[in-house]
Amino acid sequence: MTITEYFLLSLLYFWASSTSLSFGVGYYTIYRPVLSGLLAGMAVGDPFVGMVAGGVVNIIYIDFVSTGGSFKGDQCLTAIIAALASVMLKLSPLEAAAAAYPFGFLGILIWKYRLNINSLFVKAYESKHENGKKPNISLYDGVYPQLTLYVMSTAVILSAVISMFLLKSVLISIRGALFIAGLFLVYMSVCNVLVKIGGKRGILLFAASFLLTLETDPDSNILFGVFMMITFVISNKDLYFNRIDSSKSGIISKRHLVYSWFIWMNYSHSCYSYDRLQGMAFAHSMKNIFRKLYGNTEAAHDAIHRHSEFFNTEPNMGTPIHGCIIAMEEQHVQDKDTAGIMFMKKGMMGIAAGLGDSYTQVVLSPLYLSMSIMLCMDRSYYMALIPMLMLTFTILTLSYNGFMKGYYEGKESLIERIDIVKKSRLKIYFPYIFAGILGVSVGKLLMHDSVMKDLTIHAAVGIISIVLTALKNRRSLKFQ
Repeated sequence: MTITEYFLLSLLYFWASSTSLSFGVGYYTIYRPVLSGLLAGMAVGDPFVGMVAGGVVNIIYIDFVSTGGSFKGDQCLTAIIAALASVMLKLSPLEAAAAAYPFGFLGILIWKYRLNINSLFVKAYESKHENGKKPNISLYDGVYPQLTLYVMSTAVILSAVISMFLLKSVLISIRGALFIAGLFLVYMSVCNVLVKIGGKRGILLFAASFLLTLETDPDSNILFGVFMMITFVISNKDLYFNRIDSSKSGIISKRHLVYSWFIWMNYSHSCYSYDRLQGMAFAHSMKNIFRKLYGNTEAAHDAIHRHSEFFNTEPNMGTPIHGCIIAMEEQHVQDKDTAGIMFMKKGMMGIAAGLGDSYTQVVLSPLYLSMSIMLCMDRSYYMALIPMLMLTFTILTLSYNGFMKGYYEGKESLIERIDIVKKSRLKIYFPYIFAGILGVSVGKLLMHDSVMKDLTIHAAVGIISIVLTALKNRRSLKFQ
């Protein structure tokens, strides 16, 4: 590999892991294996081979959810290494995914160290404030953590790639074992996610779509159109396009709100730490607001610091909190009722807890990603980018609409949003739509020349996966 290729891969890994350069949607797009595999493959000369390898990794991580600082595996790093193994070592997608899978655990260590290091930036910010030095929140929430993340990303990529090449001869010599391991990872992932979300109907829909795909090999482009039509019909359009009464006028203009939202979207997880989580990011997003309300004064710095306390919410569903708090800060410029503002902030954070992840990470992300995987497995590589673009648009619209409604309509906008999601038809029917798409995706994967080998192996691995999943599920039920 060349120095340029190393640089591009380190930049990709940093970009995917950082919200600061991806407008907050990188976590749902660039970080996901089907797209990071494509970009990694592009860096080393074969984007489509990389995309298929990433698609297999995406199936393995299809039920990935990260909440409140938890992190079960680095799917982006896994996808990058899988793409390299597939392109440069000529491993099949399943073999490459199995070879890359252990590298995902390296990402867990990086994530934990990152949260600890970010805590040092929080302490440095606090120390500066206590000494009356008026620290710039942009440095401690943005510049310093992101530079550190890039250095860490570069070190991780370098270590992972060197390790892969050192193991090259071993990996090539055990291709048969890697194939079985990759198949096992895919089947186990599918079984687990179906048990979690689908129930009996979901399992039946998966089985039906899987068998029909193997029998008829349907055109994924047509299926994508059908699934998108269904999704559009049952989606909750009020979440994205609900009319906002923006007749309210005050010190804060629409331009200030948009800039505050822009900062939040780009830095919501920039200085994510164990002790504050998103607290520094919330304060960062309020910087221009307080500069407008108080000017470059001691009061502005104190107000920014006040909002650096612990805060955590789903960064897109929870944006009504930001808008509402900005409106309250504007209203209470004169009376300085900060206690009431902070009480409202904590109360709204509690109301929104868990709601956003159950919709964005559990419904929207796997729904659109599964469509992208389906198209990728059918070699419709360019079409596979469309669901990712649609997911990006959906997330951005959801976030922006909530931010503005929070400012103009107050806490009622968050309560309204929660009510809409709870009654969401998309959330209700998601398990069945998803199971059908997943069945097609796995069917298309097995129809690849490099995958469809001895059917006895598929049957044996499939049966073992089903039995292990059943035993695991039975054991968990006993403890409930």
